[in-house]
Amino acid sequence: MKKCALINDLSGFGKCSLGVGIPIISVLGAEAHPLPTAVLSNQTGYSSFAKVDLTEYLTPFFNEWNKLGISFDGILTGYFSDEKQIDAVLEFTKKADALLLVDPVMGDSGQRYKGFSDSLCSKVKQLALSADIVTPNLTELYLLTGEQDIKKGADILLESGIKAVVVTGINKNNEIGNAVFEKGRSEEYFAHYSEGSFSGTGDMLSSIVMGKLLSGSDVFDAVKTATYFISFVIKNSDVHNRNDGVDFEKYLYRLGLEQNENQEKK
Repeated sequence: MKKCALINDLSGFGKCSLGVGIPIISVLGAEAHPLPTAVLSNQTGYSSFAKVDLTEYLTPFFNEWNKLGISFDGILTGYFSDEKQIDAVLEFTKKADALLLVDPVMGDSGQRYKGFSDSLCSKVKQLALSADIVTPNLTELYLLTGEQDIKKGADILLESGIKAVVVTGINKNNEIGNAVFEKGRSEEYFAHYSEGSFSGTGDMLSSIVMGKLLSGSDVFDAVKTATYFISFVIKNSDVHNRNDGVDFEKYLYRLGLEQNENQEKK
């Protein structure tokens, strides 16, 4: 089985981050190996939360992994609470021969998330520019490139050496979707739009993309699968507070069935 390191926070309440990534990577047929950047009582979208920051432990954890001689096929990163965490990840990924997918978590709806200073955003950008694939939303694309035009922003990132850019959360014609850019090719995938935003859907997308890539899919097929799966889950979730996340667990079997069918065709 392919091995994937998941570097993200762990929230006790609010379905997101590692709580989303571990089951999705697993059902798509890869080993999920989590390393939490922080442990939170609940995700940061709620009015308050308690947090244990794990910055000082990241380098020792990476050192122990290196002692074990572990070789990862993929590394997926998400939320960071401190610049030093990203320095540790940059050092680790520099030595790893793995597909690096960075979800450049910094903000949404035109605003930065709480606690994201200029210096932290600068470090997130540094990590993103070292990635094979990035999955920014529209706000994060602007923070990475200074561009509000999606294609121009994606082109800037591709010119920096990133192999594929996935811009998420695009609203068009009463649908919501994602745009995928590689040099010489771009595609958009749109699906049913449910009013409002929902916690953890960005983590769902990046996890599905990583899981599909590790199984041999290309990025376009991976994003297509993620777009329609997330839309279906949102449509069939009973969500009263957007911070709670969506009811993805009971539909994971759909990803697994599709994955098995694709593997049998190969």
